[in-house]
Amino acid sequence: MRFEDLVGQERAIAVLRNALRRDRVAHAYLFSGPESVGKSTAALIFAAALDCEAAQDSRPCGECRSCQLIARGNHPDVRLIAPAAGKSVIPIQEMRESFVYDVSLKPILGRYKVYLLDHIERTAFLAMHTILKALEEPPPNVVTILVTDYPEGLPPTIPSRCQKVTFQLAGTDAIAGKLAQLGLDETSALALARLSGGRVAWAMRAAQRPEVLAARRALLDLCAEMQSRGLPASLRIADEIKAQAGQLVRKGDAGNDDDASPDDPAEASTEPSFDSDRALRVGRRLRVGRRLRAELPWCLDVMVSWYRDLLAVGEGSPLMNPDYEQALHARLGGDLPHQAECAIEDILEAKHAVQRNANIDVALEALVIGLVGGCD
Repeated sequence: MRFEDLVGQERAIAVLRNALRRDRVAHAYLFSGPESVGKSTAALIFAAALDCEAAQDSRPCGECRSCQLIARGNHPDVRLIAPAAGKSVIPIQEMRESFVYDVSLKPILGRYKVYLLDHIERTAFLAMHTILKALEEPPPNVVTILVTDYPEGLPPTIPSRCQKVTFQLAGTDAIAGKLAQLGLDETSALALARLSGGRVAWAMRAAQRPEVLAARRALLDLCAEMQSRGLPASLRIADEIKAQAGQLVRKGDAGNDDDASPDDPAEASTEPSFDSDRALRVGRRLRVGRRLRAELPWCLDVMVSWYRDLLAVGEGSPLMNPDYEQALHARLGGDLPHQAECAIEDILEAKHAVQRNANIDVALEALVIGLVGGCD
């Protein structure tokens, strides 16, 4: 990738290009901004530009040996340090071996040794002190790029030793244009761009998953027919919302029916022992549960977009879901603004409950009762 591939980050790109053009590269950078806006991608592009073999104005070229090695993730002078899959913290031992001890060695192929410390806020507390020492006494030809969604979670001594590069949410039109370049049709591109909330990386991942657009349509259809159901039938909507979140969980996480079933009493051992198969099944169910809880907030955000559009269509404002304009007009009338505002509050309350580890079934059932019953 090249700098031009970053969407909606013109100011950040200008800072990095000026550093390259003037040959005034800082020894440490702090890339910060909202989640999924391209910070990690920008860090890799900047690393490639630092060691690119092409002419200065063409870096990174994406074609030289150095760029190709970085793209494949095996450049000897570029190290990516991030939490391992399924882990929430970068352990201090990894930070010491991959960064602190390695940083004093000279580059092998490129002009610079580049260290990308992704999700630096997840570094173990003691490891922060080892990072600080390396930033205070930087060896020559070493550039450290710290990437974080949450700069406030870092000790203030670390940002103070870095040049700050701030990333921002991208505009809807810019994201939709990028998705159209990937081959997505105009309606789907615009829908994902609006649902992304300015997070271009999320939108690009979603564009590769047909189940995301399918879940959006299913959830909006549920909202459109909510009031036409009686309360007993409406309670099934809670299961349908949960089912749509389940569709977004990767098939590999879901296991199979056998894994989800309880143990057969006939096969139970009479003596206590460690059942490795059962432990794997439990681990799978826990992973699926975590993924389900992670996907539900997005599903609830889709429902919020429906009720926001109900307010917007009455005022003639732009819609988040223009492909549902006819269905939205069919709902106009009565005390609509008040009812829509109450629905948005109820959905956001359910979203926060799910994020606080509340029981998912209870939270969704309470939400549906509120949506169908309306405001008092």
